[in-house]
Amino acid sequence: MKKKCIFLDRDGTINVYKRLLHNKNELVLEEKAAEAIKMVNNSDYLCIVVSNQPVVARNLCTLEEALKINEFLRELLYEKNGAYLDDIFICPHHPDSGYPEENKKYKINCNCRKPRTGMIEEAVSRYNIDLSESYIIGDTTIDIMTGINAGLKTILVNTGLAGMDKNYDVEADNVVKNLFEAVKLVIER
Repeated sequence: MKKKCIFLDRDGTINVYKRLLHNKNELVLEEKAAEAIKMVNNSDYLCIVVSNQPVVARNLCTLEEALKINEFLRELLYEKNGAYLDDIFICPHHPDSGYPEENKKYKINCNCRKPRTGMIEEAVSRYNIDLSESYIIGDTTIDIMTGINAGLKTILVNTGLAGMDKNYDVEADNVVKNLFEAVKLVIER
């Protein structure tokens, strides 16, 4: 039986946006983010994070350190409200190369970097997700474009970059104040 999923961006959606976050001590939850995720946990939706993490390719941290930041996020969510994430997928790659400090191993043009759908496809394969019944919630036009590319319903939150990145000329299906309001909208449908 296929499952429904709410895919979440991380930076600017779950946690307060900090450009190129690469230290777990800089991670602070957005207001009511843990409550929002707990609401997903109490529903029939999976809660999966899909996040571009170019800090690895830029050599600001190792892949292991990036994964530790995600573990710290899990700890914060659980401590705050008993909330949990069903999974976290990250893309450590970045397509632009030529910088002296970069980690060349991760400077590739991959299929997993949003707005491409590699992370979502992997989640679909692993968890048998029905994309037509699923959502993506994020703070950038990149997240919204990812949702469009994957056939998801899209919600833009007015936290983080609040769609002001202007990378893509797209409109979300819904625009709301924050993650809590986004999840409430989904659950109440």
